Amino acid sequence: MTTLVAIQGDGWSVIGCDSRASDDDGRFMELATSKIINNNGVLIAVSGASRGGNITQFGWKPPKPRVAEDLDVFMTKKFIPSMRKAFQDAGFEGKEDGDAAFHDSNLLVSIRGVIYPIFSDYSWDREARNIYYSGSGGDVALGALEALNYRKVNTPEAAEKIIRRAIEAACKHDIYSGGEIHTYVQEA
Repeated sequence: MTTLVAIQGDGWSVIGCDSRASDDDGRFMELATSKIINNNGVLIAVSGASRGGNITQFGWKPPKPRVAEDLDVFMTKKFIPSMRKAFQDAGFEGKEDGDAAFHDSNLLVSIRGVIYPIFSDYSWDREARNIYYSGSGGDVALGALEALNYRKVNTPEAAEKIIRRAIEAACKHDIYSGGEIHTYVQEA
């Protein structure tokens, strides 16, 4: 259980997270490693099953896009298939006969300052409001972003401040979120 929050700016992105891991019974631990890491120039934030984070953050080297490569095409044709192969090789993918492949993690990935939420079915979508959230505290954080008027944020520094406040609100109202808050900035 987690709170992840991200804001997509013009040529930059900021992703923030709490640092508590917990199970469905409410037992928790304060993580020694962040839920967001920089892996080969890619920011990767994970909610859901920790195993997906273990693999994407420490057991795999993501491909890098070429300088002029279309990022949407890169994510669809190179990044996600490479990540899926890493999941398969680690035995972290589920698939029943006739069903689509799936995994138990949700990811917020930032490449060149562009955020891609990667869902459990390996799909991604772009958010028109330029805000992203995930985890058990995500809904509380989204409400806080709205109350804090995230639409006026136009710098990475302002985004970090509002993301911290949104995650603080989630930590107060979501039993599965807590601990130290981390933020990461990535520019294009």
